Amino acid sequence: MTEFIKKKVEIEDENASMTFRPGQFKRETFSLQNKNIYLLGMRASGKTTVGKALAEALGCPFVDTDAMVVAKAGQNIDAIVAAEGWDGFRSLEEKALATASELPGKVVSTGGGIVLSLANRDLMYRTGVSFYLAADAALLISRMLCDPNAAQRPALTPLALHDEVAAVMSEREALYMAGMDHMLQAHRSVEELVEDVLVALGLKEWDYSEQERVLDRY
Repeated sequence: MTEFIKKKVEIEDENASMTFRPGQFKRETFSLQNKNIYLLGMRASGKTTVGKALAEALGCPFVDTDAMVVAKAGQNIDAIVAAEGWDGFRSLEEKALATASELPGKVVSTGGGIVLSLANRDLMYRTGVSFYLAADAALLISRMLCDPNAAQRPALTPLALHDEVAAVMSEREALYMAGMDHMLQAHRSVEELVEDVLVALGLKEWDYSEQERVLDRY
């Protein structure tokens, strides 16, 4: 058991492999009138694509914290990081999340590192329901290599791409797991992922006749 899990909460079973915060899966019934939907995950996990499709399905607004930072700063993320460093970007990101969370009823795609801040994680927990788009390193790397908008995704470390993805995943995955209410499998199609969210929120019935898909869903 990792130190992270040991320190999270007190548990009786010393052999437990994962511990979540108390009451994490006993939350009130979801309502867009009261909550936002937050999408968490690594860069290239599909948060923006899935978020836009989900917002369209729900008929609600979609916002992207990275886009909010860029609009506020008047320059792309690469330029922000070059001028102010990652700490400067994280400060702007925290302000963007605070703005996005002020009113309920929207789908919010978050930056990959937003979970590094405890304040951010607590804010999302209080104001919404969070979904972690889990993806393996191979999927993320393949998507990054096909992404022409490299300026919006500056390197996080001096490491080669594969090593960087592995290092960042190692640092953040426990935080994604701690901050999420539900997990999504990023390799699934956008349509399937939207359905998965709606089912998880109790907004759509789960077709139990699709046995193979049921087993694959979570």
